[in-house]
Amino acid sequence: MSNLTINVEFSGGMELLFQNVSKHSIQFPATNKEGKPSNLQDLILHIRDTMMTEKKDLFVEKDTVRPGILVLINNVDWELCDELEYELEDKDEIVFISTLHVTEQPRAGVLLIRACEARGITLPQGAQVPNTGPLPVLQRSKRESFHRKQNWWLPYVVLEFDKNEVLIDALGGDTSNPVYNYRANFDVSCQSPVSISIYLRQPPNQETGGVPAARTANDYFLGTVKFQPNFTSTALEDQVYNIMGGTGAMFVQSCYTPHQQATSISFQSFDLLRVIGRGSFGKVYVVRKKDTNRIYAMKVLRKSRIISRSEVTHTMAEKTVLAQVRNPFIVPLKFAFQSPDKLYLVLAFINGGELFHHLQEEGKFHEERARFYTAELFCALECLHGFNVVYRDLKPENILIDYNGHIALCDFGLCKLNMTDSERTNTFCGTPEYLAPELLLGRGYTKNVDWWTLGVLLYEMLTGLPPFYHENTDEMYRKILQDPLVFPDDMSDEASSFLTGLLTRDPNQRLGNRGTDEIRHHPFFRSIDWTKLMRKQLQAPFKPSVESMYDTTNFDDEFTSEQPVESVAAEEDSQISKTMQEQFKGFTYNPDGAMTDSYNSHQQGSNLSMSQQQQASQFSRWQ
Repeated sequence: MSNLTINVEFSGGMELLFQNVSKHSIQFPATNKEGKPSNLQDLILHIRDTMMTEKKDLFVEKDTVRPGILVLINNVDWELCDELEYELEDKDEIVFISTLHVTEQPRAGVLLIRACEARGITLPQGAQVPNTGPLPVLQRSKRESFHRKQNWWLPYVVLEFDKNEVLIDALGGDTSNPVYNYRANFDVSCQSPVSISIYLRQPPNQETGGVPAARTANDYFLGTVKFQPNFTSTALEDQVYNIMGGTGAMFVQSCYTPHQQATSISFQSFDLLRVIGRGSFGKVYVVRKKDTNRIYAMKVLRKSRIISRSEVTHTMAEKTVLAQVRNPFIVPLKFAFQSPDKLYLVLAFINGGELFHHLQEEGKFHEERARFYTAELFCALECLHGFNVVYRDLKPENILIDYNGHIALCDFGLCKLNMTDSERTNTFCGTPEYLAPELLLGRGYTKNVDWWTLGVLLYEMLTGLPPFYHENTDEMYRKILQDPLVFPDDMSDEASSFLTGLLTRDPNQRLGNRGTDEIRHHPFFRSIDWTKLMRKQLQAPFKPSVESMYDTTNFDDEFTSEQPVESVAAEEDSQISKTMQEQFKGFTYNPDGAMTDSYNSHQQGSNLSMSQQQQASQFSRWQ
């Protein structure tokens, strides 16, 4: 019996089910037990039975891969329910990519990453830099912004772990061999890769006194490295990684230290730095976690206002979704806790600004940029639907852009849980411009409403306004239900066809109703490499200007100019009954495993224990 050589790759966290090895070359029989040519299902069952010793249900369900795992055969997506009979051929390349958060997680702790230096970087053609020799390596100081402006031609890097990003300027060296010597502590709450993206700034604008042209042109992308930290060892590891999408290599050190005991997180664990948002229920702050110096966004909600507006269910659903879902295009929850009068959600701080902010500044986006954002949002919504969650509130204000130009979906206050494919709901909610026809008609709706809102968002990105916009809300609702969809003359055939499919009024005929693959395979996305997209290996068409991890210039100064002071409890806050408090049971989320059902845990929270301080001090050898 002859054998086939099948090249298999596991990605999106699935590699952790296979001893953290992502690529495998499998010798596979050309015919199966029935004497027929071996097919894709034969291979899937072979992997389950011979390569997996535990947690098989995280890969296979009912003799096929579980929902939420994307399969690519020779870089083409396949709908498994129809294509399990695909006959394998020699040298086939098959990739299994998890879009869900299904892998075993490490213990909570601290991950130290030190970006040491890069070697052998090649600048892109046309890049203009001074002809100077290597600069001496300086010590880090408070004058880094001055050093950045003086030596703008030294490549900088963006270090990211679990959506927490740090911008690092070079301390010396030259354009080919920059030296960084920067260490950062990250709070570990889940499996997540580390990525280091390398950029070269544009030359200074002499008309503005030599200030780098950061806000007028994208910086040059020089490549990236990505690796999965070793959470099974506490040893200091030295690694050299080849730069993908460029030349050279990056020298990196890493060390993981799990917490020795469960720790409580409270409001006293953070320093307030700045206000970046305000809503009906409270404020959003930029905060610094005292023990690791990591920067986060903290959403503070008043319980009394949540109760008075009957929003307890939505608020608890938001925490539940954020705690469960891990997707490269969704803002991750790091901690959640409560006090007698308030709820606190601590999230990754994405400081490239809202999509709304950039759309207002530019009016509309070119098609390539709109397609890129739409593809990433599609992956986020597909992930949520895989968890039986309908989002219901897609709009530019709920989409953030990170350092590298990728999107991050946030604000899950209107999402609904337990929405299977056949489940319907009737709640009237959302933003008027984005409401789907079936919601306006009050006949109940399914997860398909998210595909309508994706179409509205794409239309707005391409034209500057939603398709049925009108200043009078009632007239806008009439237009949503009755008016024809009109496209500008300069819109491509692929974009208008895609929008026609998404903005079909009959949800049973809408693009996506027969599965997400009909969206993924649409000609509008012909240029998208979905494997690279999910790995964030596609360079974003736009990179926002961000000076540092503290930078809030991409947020409205109406909020950022406000003094970051947490308000004292009002009278109505202190009158919340014990019965009402019980509605928030289970809100607290701490990846340490220190889950509590009572708000009393807030009063038990404190700063680092002595043992944790000793753990942190051992890293002084890197300074």
